[in-house]
Amino acid sequence: MTAPSDALDLRVKAELVRMAYLDSRFGAPFGMVVAVIFAWATYSAFPPSVVLGWLALTLGCNTLRLITRWQYLRQAIPLEDTQRWANWFTVVSAASGLSWGVGAWLFYTPQESIYRVMVVLVLAGMTTGASRLLAPIAAANLSYLYLAICPLVVRMMVTPDTRSYVLAAMWLLYVSYITVAAVQELRALRRTIRLHHENASLVGSLGSAKEQAERGNRDLSAEIARRQIVESELRAASERAAAASHAKSDFLATMSHEIRTPMNGIIGMLRIVRDTPLTQSQRDHIETAATSAETLLDLLNDVLDFSKIEAGRLELEQIAFSPTAVARSVADLLRPRAMSKGLEFTLELDPRLPFGVLGDPTRIRQVLFNLIGNAIKFTERGRVTCGLSCDVVDGSSTTIRFAVSDTGIGIDSVALGRIFRPFTQADSSMSRRFGGTGLGLAISQKLVAAMGSQLAVRSELGAGSVFEFAVRFKPPASHLEASDDSAPRYVPPKLRGRILIVEDDRINQRVIGHFLKQMGLETGLAEDGIAAVESALREPWDAILMDCHLPRLDGLDATRQIRARHPRRDLPIIALTANAGKEDRAACLAAGMDDFLTKPVRVELLAAALQRKLPPAPPPEGR
Repeated sequence: MTAPSDALDLRVKAELVRMAYLDSRFGAPFGMVVAVIFAWATYSAFPPSVVLGWLALTLGCNTLRLITRWQYLRQAIPLEDTQRWANWFTVVSAASGLSWGVGAWLFYTPQESIYRVMVVLVLAGMTTGASRLLAPIAAANLSYLYLAICPLVVRMMVTPDTRSYVLAAMWLLYVSYITVAAVQELRALRRTIRLHHENASLVGSLGSAKEQAERGNRDLSAEIARRQIVESELRAASERAAAASHAKSDFLATMSHEIRTPMNGIIGMLRIVRDTPLTQSQRDHIETAATSAETLLDLLNDVLDFSKIEAGRLELEQIAFSPTAVARSVADLLRPRAMSKGLEFTLELDPRLPFGVLGDPTRIRQVLFNLIGNAIKFTERGRVTCGLSCDVVDGSSTTIRFAVSDTGIGIDSVALGRIFRPFTQADSSMSRRFGGTGLGLAISQKLVAAMGSQLAVRSELGAGSVFEFAVRFKPPASHLEASDDSAPRYVPPKLRGRILIVEDDRINQRVIGHFLKQMGLETGLAEDGIAAVESALREPWDAILMDCHLPRLDGLDATRQIRARHPRRDLPIIALTANAGKEDRAACLAAGMDDFLTKPVRVELLAAALQRKLPPAPPPEGR
């Protein structure tokens, strides 16, 4: 294997050889023209056979140089053939230099004449020009130089003339000087080409190395201009991406608001009906409808969740819930689907599971819904099992392991590495056979990671799969009461105060008013922002629940006016909106609101927010 430095040396040498062949288009024709002129000038003074013979030799050598150059340039030369072509160039250059050396020997006469001067001048000019053109290949340069000059020096030395001796010594000095100059120029060329290749590799522009090497030196100002163009294009692309992201965020915010507003009414009214006297059958139907509505909201939130996860804006709730109740609600919802396929569906619950824990039940339900739903989807026969096991870590926390197993089609070892990628399934044909976008596992993995765990999978093709994760929970801070079915039901605290509900949706008005009455609070209503400001300034309210999207004046501007005009600076104003984005929360707090809640409103979170602002109601008399 070739070392990087050796490979670079080979590329530098290849560039030098290429430069030499390219520059030979000047040296060879120029030498041929000078040879013709010199032969014409000496034709009458020397035997024609000598002159014509020398001219044929010189023209032939330079023609050979041009033919070799043509052969080199007509094809792509591999790097490993560089030395062979360098040797060929050295041979033809040496032959050309030797032709001039023969001419110097023939035409430098013993008698002082104009031809001696012509020989000296022509040879000096040819060797000086060749020293620059042949500089990329040292052997070719020096062989041309020595073979052209040495015969003349010898001729001078054998001429019995003191001036010839002096002239020969001067020629030797000239040869020494031009040799040093050739070596220095070759070093400069090597250094320039090497720096060019190193810089080109650093910026990933190997494609431009050939052109830059032919120039022999990189034009720094051109490189800076090129980088500026690239940076400008990157900035433009970044601005377009930011604009697209902003448009996507606006669309998701609008969709979130439009979905959450009616879902708040559906879920809220189901809760209201659930709290009324019902038969057991009616209660079962209401519970199923409520669970389905919440699950539908969870499914609709998948796209919004994925966008938040990508933007790093995912936030988890910390509220009291029962792991048993969450698992049962998901199982009850998906069991009919399993039964319709003839599958055995089992829910295995560890008796040591805590009655209540503190965490995000919506996200736990979302992950279980995805895992169990996938297990049912990809299982044709056999069983699907969801198991919750408990491992008490210490007195202040509990680790619960969630596992979903099936006897379905399984996943091969190659596909296991990509099933958690967004919009990806184990096999491209699955989306056609089983449906789905391949987004559920990607979201589930991100949600589990946000809870401090990791979604693991074990599977064998044709033998089923097991997905599991373990989450550490703290005990709940809020009070939970057991219902008839042993599932915990939240009992809102009793508070004291008057609450102004600013809400334009009639169904949401009824839902929020019902929750507040459960807490023993008095309520008032304003259906737009202007009415909210007027009511806040006219009547003594203990807190305001403010929607953001309102007729005439939105909730943000209404809050600003209340803060600017109300004598009580600490009047609690709590946002209660269908806009669930992080930027929406920041905008509400910046406008002067004290807290931020999203729709569909959860009575637990609403009670917790009001508990921080209102005093508890006095205990009933007689206690």
